[in-house]
Amino acid sequence: WFDEWNMFYTVDPSLSIDETWQRYFGDRGDHTLPEYYPPLNAFVLKSFLNIFGYSVENARLLTLVFGFGSIILVYYLTKIFTTQRNSLITTCLASFNLFLIWQSSEIRPHSFVVFFSLLNIIFFFNLLRKNNIINSFLYTLSSVLILSSWPFTLIIFFGKLIFLFQDFLINKKKNILINTCIIFSLLIYIFLNYEYLLYHLARDEHYTKLYLGFFYSYHFRSFFGSIFIGGIFLIIFSIMVLYNLKNIIFKNSKENLLILIIISSYFLTITYSIIGASVISPKYVIFILPLIIVWVTLKILDSNFKYKNYFLYILIFISIISSSINIYNNPIDRPPTKKMLKIISSSKVNKIFTSETIVFNNFLKSHKIFKKNSFEVENMMNFNSSEKSFWFLCLNNP
Repeated sequence: WFDEWNMFYTVDPSLSIDETWQRYFGDRGDHTLPEYYPPLNAFVLKSFLNIFGYSVENARLLTLVFGFGSIILVYYLTKIFTTQRNSLITTCLASFNLFLIWQSSEIRPHSFVVFFSLLNIIFFFNLLRKNNIINSFLYTLSSVLILSSWPFTLIIFFGKLIFLFQDFLINKKKNILINTCIIFSLLIYIFLNYEYLLYHLARDEHYTKLYLGFFYSYHFRSFFGSIFIGGIFLIIFSIMVLYNLKNIIFKNSKENLLILIIISSYFLTITYSIIGASVISPKYVIFILPLIIVWVTLKILDSNFKYKNYFLYILIFISIISSSINIYNNPIDRPPTKKMLKIISSSKVNKIFTSETIVFNNFLKSHKIFKKNSFEVENMMNFNSSEKSFWFLCLNNP
């Protein structure tokens, strides 16, 4: 998986800061491929590996920590709106979401972004509830963090501004402190990330394209791991939006913020894809997935449906079954490097030749099992005809 290999190659803790920047901007040893995600997560991961050791397993561990932390934050976010019992139901649905599980096992910034996005929304509600210096500081700090981790989280702020404007129209609240914090956060972000923004905005192409099905299905298929589960949640979500449309427009309940962020993500994604570069990837807006789960659960619980609790239990059961069946069916197959190394370890041959890139070979030799068995990996260009026993490893890239 190229993205993981490149990220892992970039964050080698033995490198100097200058060398890390060189790799971040595309130096892969034998080819060039820049990293388009902001550098914040890369330097956090580099620091983590400097303490715990440079291995693939340790790199995955940090992602897993943020993934697990995101589930805990789903509980605390839901508890702002409802009871502890209902919050646990929502947390169960999030826990067995395949897309969140898959992203929590990748050496990529997605779980990092989800964690700080949820934390930021929680701090927003804390500041809304009580205006003080501590809440203002925590909210501003978390705002700069999420923007610096992924600029697409500007969608969250777009939803907040609509929410605050709605609050002003309906309740005549000016929310001066919150608006000031948002403006201040944006200014700090631009100041700290000016070069990255120029670098990223110059990109005129992404690997995803706008397609017709996106307009009516959004990312629900990807978000929920299958057509079946995604279809169920899309239907429920659509029904809940229509059923609550009047309240969404004319009332300013706290949970409206969640649906405003979700709707903003849909329209802003389409708008940017039309006027700029196409950004139709579920990973780009993964931070809205927990919000969809929370909002849908809250609306089901608020409904007059007699069997709503049983319905939610069935949803949890279906999610568990789907996760169990499809846990290893990630739409993008990853080369099973660890499994392959286990097979090699059962032989008496520890020499491995590949015709792959430096980035892949670095990833391969950074597995703990590789070091434990004292394997050696070399490029096939260095092959010596005197080698009697060796493994030849190649990637299947159809």
